[in-house]
This record gives sequence, C-alpha cells and structure tokens, in this order.
Amino acid sequence: MTDIRSSPFGSKIYYYFRNFNQISDDLIRLIKNNGFDGFSAQGISSFFTFRFPIGNLTMFNDYYKIPCGSELKENKINTYWCPKFASINISFDEALMRVEHLLLTSIKDLIRGKKKIGFAMSGGVDSSLVVALARKLLPDDELYTYSAGFYGEDEFEYSRLVAEKLNTQHTEKILNKENYIGKDSLLAPLICQKGEPLHPNEIALANIEQFAKKDGCDIFLCGEGADDIFGGYGQNFKMYMNYERDKPFFKFFLDNYRYFSIEDRNSLLHKDYIIDDYKILMDTLDESELPKDIKNYVPYFTQKVHTIGLITRGYNAMSFNGLTPGFPFINMELVNFVNSLPFKFKVNWKDKKSKKKAIGLNFRDISEVFDIPKYILKKLAEKYLPNKVIYRPKYGFPVPFDFWFEELKEWDLNEEIFKSNNLTNLNGWKKFMIINLNTFLNEFIKYRN
Repeated sequence: MTDIRSSPFGSKIYYYFRNFNQISDDLIRLIKNNGFDGFSAQGISSFFTFRFPIGNLTMFNDYYKIPCGSELKENKINTYWCPKFASINISFDEALMRVEHLLLTSIKDLIRGKKKIGFAMSGGVDSSLVVALARKLLPDDELYTYSAGFYGEDEFEYSRLVAEKLNTQHTEKILNKENYIGKDSLLAPLICQKGEPLHPNEIALANIEQFAKKDGCDIFLCGEGADDIFGGYGQNFKMYMNYERDKPFFKFFLDNYRYFSIEDRNSLLHKDYIIDDYKILMDTLDESELPKDIKNYVPYFTQKVHTIGLITRGYNAMSFNGLTPGFPFINMELVNFVNSLPFKFKVNWKDKKSKKKAIGLNFRDISEVFDIPKYILKKLAEKYLPNKVIYRPKYGFPVPFDFWFEELKEWDLNEEIFKSNNLTNLNGWKKFMIINLNTFLNEFIKYRN
C-alpha cells in the first residue's frame, strides 16, 4: 500500500490499529480481525457534540482514522489539504459563470459512461439544481428522481414541481416510525456497515436509494455539500456577529453548536465517557490553518469537520444499496474556487438597511431575514429553477421524532455507558439519537475482547 490518503471529505478513509500496526480502508474488517478493548470515550463524547467521531477518532479504543485531508508517510500523518479562504479579485458575474462551468463539469465527470442516473431530490435548491444541470447535459435521457417524506410532513410539493419541470421519472416514499426503529428498519444494518451510529437522515437516504437500485440506476447524485461550500448554514455563518472575544472563538462556537448540551450528557452518561469536547475539537482543527477573517472561521470548521459527517452518511447509504455515490458539490476544483470568493458572494445582505438592522441581533434572528445564504448559488439557480423553490426558507428534513417519541419515557440502555434508562427530559430527536447510539453498542459488543 503506497498511497495512504484519506480524501478531504470522507469518500475514502483509512483506519489504523494502534501504532499503525494494521492499516485498512475497511474499519469493520479490522474490528472483526482484532476485536477491541472498549468503546472510545472520546468517540462517544464527539458523537454527543458533533453527531459522529471527528478528526482521527472512531467509536473504538485503539482504532483511529487517518484524518480526512491527511496522508500517512513513514509512520507520520501530514495534512495535504485544508480549507483556505484567501479572497481573489473577481467580479460577481465572472464568479457566477465560473461556478456554473465547474458544477457542470463536475456532474459531467460523474455521469460519464453511466446508463441510468438517479438523484436524491428533496425539493430544495441544492438537489434540484443538480438535477437541472444534469438535464442540461442530457436533454433527451431519462433521469430518475427520488424523494422521502412523512405523513403530514413532507416537501413533495416542491420536489414534484421540479420533477415535472425537468421531466424526470419521479418516485416518492412515505416513511414512518417503523422505518427508523422497527424490526425491519435499516438502522442496524447501516450501523454494521458503517462502524458508528448513523446520521438521522441516513435511513431516509438508504430507503429511497432502494428504489433507485430496483430501477437499475448505476449512480446516485445528491446535493450534499452545497450548504457547506456555498454558505447555506446561515445561522452558524453569522455567529461571528455575536462573538465578544472574552473567550476563544471555538469555545463560544461550541456553546452555540452542541447537539447535546453539557447538562444532557451529565445526566445520561457515566463520567468516564464525558470528555472535554473543546479539546476534541481543537485536536482536530489546526490553529495555523485558521483564516485571517473571522467571518470564515465557521466555514473553515464546517469543511474541516461537519461536511465529513454528511458525506460519509451519503456514502454509507449509497454503498449499502450498491450504487456509485455522486457528490457534485465536493469536486475539489469547485470547492477551492468557491472558498477563494469573497464572503459576501456566499452570504450577502439583502440591502444596506438590512445590514444596519442586523447589528446587535442574535445570529439566529439574522439569517434569511436580513441576508441571503448561498447567494451566488441561488443566483445561478435562477437560470434553471422556479423562485418558489430557490427562495423558500431553509427547511431541515422534517423527521417527526417529537411526534413518534412523545410517549417514550425509557429505553433499555447499555449500563456501562449510560447512567439510567430514563429519556423523559429529552426531545424526540435526542431520544432517537440515544437509541441510535445504543443500537451501535449492541451490534458491536460481540467483537469486544
């Protein structure tokens, strides 16, 4: 094995056992061959903050990743790629044409030689634009689009609008609680393939991709990565406006980012499994890589940490169904170009009055009210999609966990990790994530030494 590089965003990750004793791109094979001594406290703490083990962590003691964007040479790990945000001098119109060209090229490269092409299409701007650009490249081919939703909670209005406009073969899947935690759920099989708990949307992706597999699609494209590259997480990207410099920036950031609070984990976990998440984060980031402009601190974090969790969930779901994964937005030439653009090309104020009105407000109250996230991408989308799709408010995938788990008070949890089985004080999303983590523990405990 000569070229041991983990890709920048997780499409290929190498793992090693202890001091590089064994190296493989198949974590499950390493675990089955060697067993493990215990579940990683750092990995579990990372899951509670970031939803997955970040940096070099896995969920197992003595097993580590070669971090994304890093390579192993002569038993030393070095970074070969990181997000850089040095701004180039370019007009908006020129940048817009370049983005369109790079996205079209990325899609063209992915679909070259493929017979049937499937797309995850939520009805949001990112996935819809991917389909629209593919239709431009393939005006006469059949394109297959797939959407997931829930009874009373779906975005089918928008995905149907795009499917009709672009003349795709469109399939919808209604999901329910049984799809997530029932006896025939894909939760455990996906965990067993991945070697860590799932992202909540992974199950939905895997379900709609089963239709793509039956339809004979040999590649599956999605819009993951667009928010990360083009400034779609408007609230997070405006955090800098509330930073008061009374503590390190990423301490402030974590106080506003954690998926489970400090109080949550103190009430749920034995103390041996509670590790300082700020240290975990700063061991993953490299302060020498931080951008000069504080506006780009969160974009740097997003691509260094957050994007990897999204891309690995997509790869896991697609490979589970035997599909070639396609992520047009994480084409490295496109990523590097967009990173070089001025911040205002990605997150732009609606007008001068909006910029003034936003001063002093909490960052959560600014995004999409006073600014336009993914500004340059939305301007590109205006050439291809209805404004109704482009400029609707950002709407996270609406899994109705609160409704499903409203009456759930407890779950039979692993006694080594969890203090009790009581889930009463958690919202529905957190209840699912605890069940998700506990399912992982149950599936892998049989390989423990």
